Amino acid sequence: SGKGTFIIATVKGDVHDIGKNLVDIILSNNGYKVVNLGIKQPVENIIQAYREHQADCIAMSGLLVKSTAFMKDNLETFNQAGITVPVILGGAALTPKFVNEDCQRTYKGRVIYGKDAFSDLHFMDKLMPAKAAENWDDFQGFLDEAEELGSDGVGELGSDGVETLDSADPTPSPHHPITPSPLDTTRSEAVDPAIPRPTPPFWGTRVLTPADIDLEDVFWYLDLQALFVGQWQFRKPQEQSRQEYDAFLKETVHPILDNWKVRILSENLLHPQLVYGYFPCLAEGNSLHIYDPSVIDGEMARWRDSELDSPHHPTTSPPHHPTPIATFTFPRQKSMRRLCIADFFLPKAMAAPGQFDVFPMQAVTVGDIATEFAQQLFQADQYTDYLYYYGLSVQTAEALAEWGHTRIRRELGFGDKEPTTIREVLQQRYQGSRYSFGYPACPNMDDQPVQLELLGSDRIGLTIDESDQLYPEQSTTAIIAYHPAAKYFSA
Repeated sequence: SGKGTFIIATVKGDVHDIGKNLVDIILSNNGYKVVNLGIKQPVENIIQAYREHQADCIAMSGLLVKSTAFMKDNLETFNQAGITVPVILGGAALTPKFVNEDCQRTYKGRVIYGKDAFSDLHFMDKLMPAKAAENWDDFQGFLDEAEELGSDGVGELGSDGVETLDSADPTPSPHHPITPSPLDTTRSEAVDPAIPRPTPPFWGTRVLTPADIDLEDVFWYLDLQALFVGQWQFRKPQEQSRQEYDAFLKETVHPILDNWKVRILSENLLHPQLVYGYFPCLAEGNSLHIYDPSVIDGEMARWRDSELDSPHHPTTSPPHHPTPIATFTFPRQKSMRRLCIADFFLPKAMAAPGQFDVFPMQAVTVGDIATEFAQQLFQADQYTDYLYYYGLSVQTAEALAEWGHTRIRRELGFGDKEPTTIREVLQQRYQGSRYSFGYPACPNMDDQPVQLELLGSDRIGLTIDESDQLYPEQSTTAIIAYHPAAKYFSA
């Protein structure tokens, strides 16, 4: 291709490739030579491809939080290798601030924030003519229009064309050291600890296989906004009325979804599986202690039975609380209601001898086939089908998580409070909340392998690697709080 050469790769440890492949499709269809290196690419492969193809631009993609660290490491390696071409960074874990400030400070060349696949095209359409007109400098960017670099959503710079730092973040110095504030472990007064504590139908874990899960029931939980707009890119044009857009969705997009549902069911193209369970737990400060389910029928139960046999002449003292098999520690809000996930569970100091609260957890997947079949479609150049199937598999995994959470609420006795529409479900019009490690209320990703081990997720083929990447790719995990005050929040 005479338009320009573009290297793209998903960084080391990350298997997400839908965004990368969309960029490949769009740029290839617009006349660019795209060298798509694939997923889990070490920096050495990217550098080798750059040198072999003399690329005009490098793009790196990643969805995982850890991928952002790999991107910065790669930029430093590019510096050492003498690479200065523009680098586009894209992926759900990235923010414009991280790219335009943190990453730009790392890389000697120019770093551009790839908001979406079309941002990459817009940038290349500006870059190549600018290079031909000697209007591009690898270190300064567009020489005559640097201030417009962010106008189309890429390379968003400050208003003066220079990267800006957040003045709210103070820089420590010998004269003005930052004093760490003491850890706040006091329960939030907004969360009532004196609520009825449910008894689960079983203690421990259970596995649900495709034979136990009706995919048509799962499809009811699809977030159509996320599917149609986020995954399938059917966004409402600015000049189109809401009525016209809704008619377009009804006449064109819903039939696409219906056809894919039928195909998935008839050809067995998704394999939904779920492992979930109920664990004894007690809260202490900002931590939640998880106990072996056997304690419910073990020493504590035997002591309770002996007390019932001779309540007026106790012969034994209550046992100490057993040793936890895991402890999760959560951050607490510094202001507002000062919420912490641990607040939603029975405090250890309030628990009677032998009393525990219940801690539900789940892990879901739609199977390896989601990645395998999507790759088949992409390799066969069936790009439209690839986009539809991949996007639907992503959202079906999310819908399965919603389906599993609904099952848990019903098993805990809250079925009479269930929403009747998917809109109400997505608005959390039910009791409690579902949280996933890596998000603001429980950001510690090191807890996720512990969670998977407790659940025994390998029984549904679900594992995690050192980059915190779940396998199969279309999988999610969650911890669940049933407390009425539990909703989404940032800590």
